[in-house]
Amino acid sequence: MNTLHLVLASSSPRRKELLHKITDDFSVAEPCCCEISVGEPQFVAQHNAVAKGRAVSADFVVACDTIVFSEGIIFGKPSDKSDAVAMLKSLRGKTHSVLSAVYVRFFSDETVFSDVSSVTMKPLSDEEIVSYVNKFLPLDKAGSYGIQDGIAVLSYSGSFDNIVGLPTEKLREVLRKYIYVKEECDY
Repeated sequence: MNTLHLVLASSSPRRKELLHKITDDFSVAEPCCCEISVGEPQFVAQHNAVAKGRAVSADFVVACDTIVFSEGIIFGKPSDKSDAVAMLKSLRGKTHSVLSAVYVRFFSDETVFSDVSSVTMKPLSDEEIVSYVNKFLPLDKAGSYGIQDGIAVLSYSGSFDNIVGLPTEKLREVLRKYIYVKEECDY
């Protein structure tokens, strides 16, 4: 096995798609670990990213955890449609933060970094929120929405890819130390 083969520790199809912006030479392994959801947002995201990465047995691993937080509350993945509706009602018309923590392990070299973006949600009505949840089924997304669908988000600042779930701009710079990476204009 090539010791430079990268493994993405994730079950997210969006992270897989985003990592393809950096390299095509990787495989995916779904990590089996215990994630936390309570604590200071930076600590929670970093803890979860490290746990995911260390749960995968490989020499070269990337793992990420993305959380949405506002007014001291962390909005993880919803447990069901009613939870998704409640989250979106809480976030509508407000600005919140999206934080992704990334863990990279190359043999014994471990790096952890974060990126934060800001998102302002549209002031959706109750009916629009229910319709959105039923149509897009955002049950696998922190905060119960996907910026890429173009429906719930009014505006954002920072990295779009970070909001989707993997800060490719910062990750590209870290991975450049270990492998050839695509430049932004290559994809």
